[in-house]
Amino acid sequence: MKRILFSMLLATSLSAGAQAQTYETEFARPLNEVLNDIQNRFGIRLKYDIDTVGKVLPYADFRIRPYSAEESLTNVLAPFDYKFVKQKGNMYKLKAYEYPRRTDEDGEKMLTYLNTLYANKEAFELRADSLRKEVRQRLQIDGLLAQCVKAKPILSKIRKFDGYTVQNFALETLPGLYVCGSIYTPQAKGQHALIICPNGHFGGGRYRKDQQQRMGTLARMGAICVDFDLFGWGESALQVGGAAHRSSAAHVIQAMNGLLILDYMLASRKDIDHTRIGANGGSGGGTQTVLLTALDNRFTASAPVVSLASHFDGGCPCESGMPIQLAAGGTCNAELAAAFAPRPQLVVSDGGDWTASVPTLEFPYLQRIYGFYQATDKVQNVHLAQESHDFGPNKRNAVYAFFADVFQLNKKMWDENKVTIEPESAMYSFGTKGELLPANAIRSFEKVSAYFDKKAFAKLNSDASLEKKAMDWVASLNLKDDQKASFAVTAIYNHLRKVRDWHNDHPYTTIPAGMNPLTGKPLSQLDREMIADSAMPKEVHERLMKELRRVLTEEQIELILDKYTVGKVAFTLKGYQAIVPNMTEAETTYVLEQLKLAREQAIDYKNMKQISAVFEIYKNNCEQYFNDHGRNWRQMFKDYVNKRKAEKEQEKQKK
Repeated sequence: MKRILFSMLLATSLSAGAQAQTYETEFARPLNEVLNDIQNRFGIRLKYDIDTVGKVLPYADFRIRPYSAEESLTNVLAPFDYKFVKQKGNMYKLKAYEYPRRTDEDGEKMLTYLNTLYANKEAFELRADSLRKEVRQRLQIDGLLAQCVKAKPILSKIRKFDGYTVQNFALETLPGLYVCGSIYTPQAKGQHALIICPNGHFGGGRYRKDQQQRMGTLARMGAICVDFDLFGWGESALQVGGAAHRSSAAHVIQAMNGLLILDYMLASRKDIDHTRIGANGGSGGGTQTVLLTALDNRFTASAPVVSLASHFDGGCPCESGMPIQLAAGGTCNAELAAAFAPRPQLVVSDGGDWTASVPTLEFPYLQRIYGFYQATDKVQNVHLAQESHDFGPNKRNAVYAFFADVFQLNKKMWDENKVTIEPESAMYSFGTKGELLPANAIRSFEKVSAYFDKKAFAKLNSDASLEKKAMDWVASLNLKDDQKASFAVTAIYNHLRKVRDWHNDHPYTTIPAGMNPLTGKPLSQLDREMIADSAMPKEVHERLMKELRRVLTEEQIELILDKYTVGKVAFTLKGYQAIVPNMTEAETTYVLEQLKLAREQAIDYKNMKQISAVFEIYKNNCEQYFNDHGRNWRQMFKDYVNKRKAEKEQEKQKK
């Protein structure tokens, strides 16, 4: 009912803003109407990943090109920083502009431009030197490194397996901030290669099976391998929360962690051959691999996997949060990888993600640069056209073969079946719940943001508080299955953010002042807020409920909804039971049904004033029900108030 009312009010407010199309009104039309017209005119389908509510397009019909759906979409979407992505058949997905993602054609143009900047080794080395210096400056990493502490890491006992050992470490970087990971060491004696292995965004983080297989196999073959948590993932999330990962701070701190781990390993281990230092990671770990090799000349071999492109900088702020791609007038990951020449480099790509262009675009560019050094044989591309975005066995095999050749590893020890897959808990330094965190450990992202611009992280700190709220709510259920608990936390956290962001992006001022048709009075600020918030796409609510039902029982879902609404169902029901003499079972059933309807609807509103307003609608239904079934609500309420006054008066007299 509330949704219907708000939809009516919203439609009224939008129609009031619609005006005749003339020069004086800029020929304006609602964006959603224009997009519907484009669908019908060109016979295409649009999939929305954007918000069109309340958005009005000036000179709307003049932007449409009758000969091209795509030019029309470009013109119509551009004023709102939206874009389209061609899908299969006649489907187009509408998305917000993405600063780190471009098209293959853009990548080709970029590499063509870059190729004009250098025609020989000397010109390229001048460019590469400028790139490295400016990347460091734009990353702002040196200021952070200057504030790092020099502390011995916390090391676990060494666990011995078939041909290799594993030891957990926790290295303090900034005061109270730790990076955790594992060191995989060959059991064979002698000087070993070292491979720093930054992690990507694959599910399970560094604890997943294929990560352990890769680390263990390379260690068995003769390389010391070190992997470590992404900032805000794994044990890092115990300190700063998962929301902190999607931040520019993560971009800097992850690079800082990689360099500090390299420093620690080279300074503390006598079994490392300093001429054989590699970097290898997949997806976001591949982006980190390229960045680490641009920041530190000690690396002698590099293997970015399913990551490298000239038209994609990495979709997570942990890869593109700082403006390093603007270095030296504009660059891309392909050029940063080229700056590694003439040292050995393997690029692994596939046909199912943005690296599909590598064989025809990025790899020929890399070969040209390596050719300046007469070293085209030092750069390789293994392209798996039938595969998609993962670190599957064929990608791992390519990595094993590469490092076996460039670091002279023992191919006879190449056998993933010999690797023991440990439980995640075995790889923790601080326990499953962080119970072993040191006393000085940072326990919120706010402490880390002190090293940056605090104001810039205001939204992130809000995200962190919503994440904690979601975690606390799910923790109250005492779930035994950690995966289900994690899934529920993510679902609630995403929903809370959507509600907050919609509310913030659609203030009450977006709803014209007018009259409330139910009361005949001017719309209040609360009325206008609720009209704006009620326009939030229903998919947000539906997704939450669908995802909760995947992992929770209906009883558990009700407990979560009670958390959203601060227990208003039980509190209000108790109030009715106090006011209505001898409430019948039928009356109780109806009231409870109405209050539960109010509760589920109220979770899509931002604050307690709005939640209470939703409950008021359903309370009116309850009170009308009493009147329709032989009760007199007004009289019952009056009697209850008088009774409470009398009781309070008696209590005063007793005192």
